[in-house]
Amino acid sequence: MTRTESNIVLFSITLCWASSYIFIKNIPASISPFAYLTITTAIASIILAIVFFKKLKELDRKTLQRCLATAAAICGNLVLERLAISRIPASTASFIASLNIVFVPLLLLVFKKRPTLNNWVGIALIVAGLVLTSSVKPGNTVNVGVLAMVAGCLFMAVYIIMVDNFAKKSDPLLLGIGQMFLVTVISFALWLIEEPKTFFAIEYTREMLANIFLLAFFSKAYAYIMLMYSQKYASPISVTVIASTEPVVTMVLALLIPNTFGQTEALTGTKVAGAVLIVMGAVCAGTDFLNRRIHNQSLPEGQVNE
Repeated sequence: MTRTESNIVLFSITLCWASSYIFIKNIPASISPFAYLTITTAIASIILAIVFFKKLKELDRKTLQRCLATAAAICGNLVLERLAISRIPASTASFIASLNIVFVPLLLLVFKKRPTLNNWVGIALIVAGLVLTSSVKPGNTVNVGVLAMVAGCLFMAVYIIMVDNFAKKSDPLLLGIGQMFLVTVISFALWLIEEPKTFFAIEYTREMLANIFLLAFFSKAYAYIMLMYSQKYASPISVTVIASTEPVVTMVLALLIPNTFGQTEALTGTKVAGAVLIVMGAVCAGTDFLNRRIHNQSLPEGQVNE
């Protein structure tokens, strides 16, 4: 997979996750985060097991250990995300989720992996754009939903860094299938403690099932498997830079998707300006022209780095 192909895959994942905020809003609030996570990941696991049945026999102990670590991080992220989205607007949730563009570089610094100058400038532009495109403003009350979303965002940042390491050591497909199955097991255990009746305690409707299946297929089965593959060839910064365009995608989808599938939001000049800043930041962070310029200036006169 080339860098361009990896970026295209990452953007398709961003599209899946951006649209998921709209569909999650249509799941009844009575369905707990544990129930939501169990059902969606169980369906995703079944789909993956059927499609890649012959591949499952290659699972080894080391891969399963790595799957368990990533599954724990996913559970933390998705449970907190589901809890948050039921309490805050989709645009606010999308904004906070995109703060991985800040959290990932900070965590990388802990591991002594310094982002480049282009990364830092791009991050600054993206954060400014996120503020403009979101409904988060200084002085707004910080509620439980916002705090839960921030905590979930931290879990996702840890997950991205772990996958960056694991995907280069194990088969990405096996990692994706294994982690999805283990997420189902962990979330079902938590759901069983919360509600012993589990599946029999839910009132199923066509609208709810339609949203569940869409989320299971696109935002779980497809997105997490392809994320594993793309991170084998992309850096954590590249992943978060492309993912930071999520609010822009969400904003466009909110204009295109009918009200039946979520609330639509008006397009304003401020949001457009924010979207432009996010795109500019993503382009800046994904290139290295600033680093090359500084490097060329440091070379002896007359010598230019090719």
